[in-house]
Amino acid sequence: VGSPHAVAVTSCTTALHLALLALDVGPGSEVIVPSMTFIATANTILHAGAIPVFAEVDPNTYNLDPAAAEAAITQRTKAIMPVHQIGMPADMASFLDIGARHDVRILEDAACAIGSEVDVGDGWERVGRPRGDLACFSLHPRKLITTGEGGMVTCADEETATRLRRLRHHGMS
Repeated sequence: VGSPHAVAVTSCTTALHLALLALDVGPGSEVIVPSMTFIATANTILHAGAIPVFAEVDPNTYNLDPAAAEAAITQRTKAIMPVHQIGMPADMASFLDIGARHDVRILEDAACAIGSEVDVGDGWERVGRPRGDLACFSLHPRKLITTGEGGMVTCADEETATRLRRLRHHGMS
């Protein structure tokens, strides 16, 4: 996908959970997610001790509506988690803009989007490069690329990748 760093994990659920921890999402934090998604999206937020905040989806794409996500931001919002539903990329250009304006992290749930491309405003690129902070993929048997099970977190920052690897190994280096 063109990402400088990729960290293999046991599943996309694990990827999302560790990504939230790497972004310091925890008790008292809120994470905005689409109101229509697989339960693991919200469950990983709960496992991190944070609160999922559900926002409406665009009825044409089934993806998180950027305006609804922005309207849901509070002082406790730590991240927005757009989900690339059924492989159809979310409006990442809008989410990146919202994240920058509100100092909110962007964590892509790209479980079903490996191989998809997204227009980020200055051209097309693979989902998971990432333009946001982190992107998480599933390698479950029903996905386009499978290892029987597994997941992957991509990020651009070496320090975050190192932190993810330590979290994956119970804090050991």
